[in-house]
Amino acid sequence: MKHYLLLYFILPIVLHANEVTYEELLNSASVNSFKLKLLKSDENIESSKLETIYSEYYPTLNLSYNTEYNRDLNGFNAGTESVGDTVITNGTRYQSSLSLSLNYELYHFGVTDDSIEIAKREVDTKEYVWCEEEKRLHQSILERYSSAIKSNAKSELKSQMLDIHQKLYEVKKRLYKAGKYSKVDLGDEAISIIDLEREVELSDLQYQEDIIELSNLSHVELDKDSSKLLSIEMSESKVLQDKFEDTALGFKYSNQIMQKEQEIEQLTHAQYPTISMYGNYYMYGADPDDVAESADAIRKNSWKLGLSIRLNIFEGFKYSNNSQTLRHELLRIKQERDLSKRDYEYNSKVKHNKISHLDVLYEKDSHLQQQTTKKIAMIKRLRENQQIDSASELNALLEGLERELNLRIEKAEIAYEKASLEILHRGVSQCTQH
Repeated sequence: MKHYLLLYFILPIVLHANEVTYEELLNSASVNSFKLKLLKSDENIESSKLETIYSEYYPTLNLSYNTEYNRDLNGFNAGTESVGDTVITNGTRYQSSLSLSLNYELYHFGVTDDSIEIAKREVDTKEYVWCEEEKRLHQSILERYSSAIKSNAKSELKSQMLDIHQKLYEVKKRLYKAGKYSKVDLGDEAISIIDLEREVELSDLQYQEDIIELSNLSHVELDKDSSKLLSIEMSESKVLQDKFEDTALGFKYSNQIMQKEQEIEQLTHAQYPTISMYGNYYMYGADPDDVAESADAIRKNSWKLGLSIRLNIFEGFKYSNNSQTLRHELLRIKQERDLSKRDYEYNSKVKHNKISHLDVLYEKDSHLQQQTTKKIAMIKRLRENQQIDSASELNALLEGLERELNLRIEKAEIAYEKASLEILHRGVSQCTQH
């Protein structure tokens, strides 16, 4: 008795242990997707690059130590000669030097600020790309999930229809032997059974493929026999109608446009003078015979501090060519944005229109299903009173199953369109990263 009680409490848990919801697969995919992890790494890389650019605000300090042996081949004791930028030292000796160098870009008309803004825009773009990829991933999961729901419904109900067709075939076979049914019609019934068997097999195959692909996309290991996919529940309140500009794709294009405009401005600022400060502090020591003595002899030697102004006068028309290239790139981004916005608006319109028509169709088919149910009940009563034959009852049952299959397919399609519309309208604020 104890074993039966234990089974009574455990059995319901086992039966419901493998129920899977659409939302669970989406959440698992967002956390575990390798593609999303790669895109997150790209975002982190751009963030690191941004931190590197901030270093341009600070001066650079370099400390260097040199020791060398200089051998004069002309017999001079000391001195230097210079030709152009080349300095030739005379004298034979060991010499060592220690120097501290300072370089600091004081002002470059906002070029560094432009670089930082461009890098920030790039980080934001990578984040929006992540959100867009998440939407594409969720759409792929939705398509497979909806396909699995419909394939499972077809397999289940067509299997029931197959059983009824086989019973109907036996009835018609008896009628044929009694001379009340033609051989051609009996052959048509046999062909219908073969077609149904094929449809059941194809539905099972499609369901297996969908389950395997769902496991791949969501990183949730599903089994075609033990996993039960629950219906997609999507209320109207979940479908937020965000404008294209509020979506991740809209934000990405807006951000890229501002980034490209910043690059054009940076190119202009780069043509202005660069004002820099530089300084050096030198220590020097030399000895004609011993390298260690030359290091010990290092003493204060000299220092310098100065300002430099650098202006590019002519770069072979590089500025005008680069400027034109950037403006063409900016125009292309705007054209891509306009194309994506138009596709977004018309896709939204198509989905809203399809949902409206499916709702009307579902309502009509629900009414037909109710009438068919009443018809089946009436036929069963007539059959019990021997007023109709078994073939009429089986045909009525087939009609009822066909109505039920149509309803389940339409319900799945309505849920799919609403969920797809929710993904399409999803704004940046609904991205998992936020």
